[in-house]
Amino acid sequence: MTDPVAPPIPESLSHCPTVGGLVVPYITPRTEDGRFLFGRIDRERMQRAVAKRSCGVCGNPLQTPAVLMMRLSDLPHQCTVEPALHPWCAKYTGEACPMIRGRLDRYRTSSPRLDPNMLEAADTELRRGKAAEPWFAAWINAYDVISYHGTLAASYAKSGARRIRPVTWRLPGIF
Repeated sequence: MTDPVAPPIPESLSHCPTVGGLVVPYITPRTEDGRFLFGRIDRERMQRAVAKRSCGVCGNPLQTPAVLMMRLSDLPHQCTVEPALHPWCAKYTGEACPMIRGRLDRYRTSSPRLDPNMLEAADTELRRGKAAEPWFAAWINAYDVISYHGTLAASYAKSGARRIRPVTWRLPGIF
């Protein structure tokens, strides 16, 4: 697989740090030696963003509508531990994130060394090395903060979703 060209960074994300031409999302952890660990979550920032209704990419307060980027396995639960995003941050994420974009067909087989403030997803061991799931964008007006597998999560179960659309879809025989 060849390295894709990084998408242009929107002006609204110009305040964010970058690595290799990509915006580092607000919830991405940084190790003690200064490396950003894309695909991992800083527990404190993630929980702060969910609880205070801040964007998981830029860290700024959310507006209506907001977008939850969700894996197929999140949809039946109508919640995700991923903080909601501004629509423009969700658009950039859909273009820039190799997992959400569909450029990666498998989850990682190993984990980097994590600092104490970093969080592996609750189902990391179940996904390790398995085929990547399809991603969806759930457009919402509001969400409730709930506890899901011991961490804060954004749930649209009570308020409903305006619409849910596939971002990537790779399951054979469906569509």
